[in-house]
Amino acid sequence: MPKITITEPFNFASGGVVTHYKKGPGQDVPQAVAEHALKHGYTPKPTAKAEAPVAPAEAGK
Repeated sequence: MPKITITEPFNFASGGVVTHYKKGPGQDVPQAVAEHALKHGYTPKPTAKAEAPVAPAEAGK
């Protein structure tokens, strides 16, 4: 299960069961809940990590 930070509380319904998710960091949630939270702005979008730059090839070798 992904761990996400919830910035705004929300409810998620699945299979006739409604679950309330409270605001807070590092919450374990099912993948469907994480996708819902990201789609509706209840969790911040992940930031892309930049790859380390590759050293340029030395000329003349």
